[in-house]
Amino acid sequence: INIVINNLSSFSVLPSEVLMNTKLETSDLRWTNHPWEELSGLDEDSNSVRTFQICTPSSPASYWLRTRWIPRRAATTLYVEIRFTMMECAAMNQRHCKETFNLYYYQADADEATPTHPAWMENPYTKAAAVAADHLLRRGGAERRSNLKLLRLEGLQGAGLYLAFQSQGACMALLAVRVFFRKCPPLRRAFAAFPETVPHSLVEQARGVCVENAVTPPGELAQPPSMLCGEDGQWVGPPTSSCACRPGYEAGDGDLRCRGEPFTIRAQGAGNHTGSDRV
Repeated sequence: INIVINNLSSFSVLPSEVLMNTKLETSDLRWTNHPWEELSGLDEDSNSVRTFQICTPSSPASYWLRTRWIPRRAATTLYVEIRFTMMECAAMNQRHCKETFNLYYYQADADEATPTHPAWMENPYTKAAAVAADHLLRRGGAERRSNLKLLRLEGLQGAGLYLAFQSQGACMALLAVRVFFRKCPPLRRAFAAFPETVPHSLVEQARGVCVENAVTPPGELAQPPSMLCGEDGQWVGPPTSSCACRPGYEAGDGDLRCRGEPFTIRAQGAGNHTGSDRV
């Protein structure tokens, strides 16, 4: 299942691990192209970036652009963020002109692609989405608004994948591509510690351990603490935990840790000092 997510305002600040980000590249991307042109350009912050452009509004042929192999690490769901510009077809008067492009991917356990393998067609490639522009550029126009789309690739199995962009009559520029996955960060709660967790479904159950100087009671209640990690990289709801501080320790920082209780030092020696001091 491949889903286009258009609202990126809150999504972009969630915890993630980036696998590829062309905005950070300063030299040739070394992508395979037929016949996209790689150029140096400026992003919205006037930083130098590598871009790809193509303009074939008079041809119905398919023109492909493929990334390098992208290891997916522990993720089975990846997000692809694409920033691009697209020329308006109305002013070109070309019947094959389009204002969309297609995104494909090909899964592989190793970097095995060549200029001719896999074949440049759907099956062996898997189509992720047809991507349409929300903002179109006009020839001679002053407005230079770009488009930003986010797509989700689910159920990935291979050790990595290639992304491929297919243009059929578009006049466009690919400004930036970022590939990442969501993960829930390490968390302490209810005297339990939960590790960094990568969700593989709507929610992923994470097993935790009691923090230092905390234990679970004996018997049937002695289940390891657990918590749910959501697909967006955020922990869901309260944890299921029976961890409690050991005798002689008390809660510290709310329910984050167990610390030694204050203890009494008896005054030693002669004299009339019989009180005690709390430390």
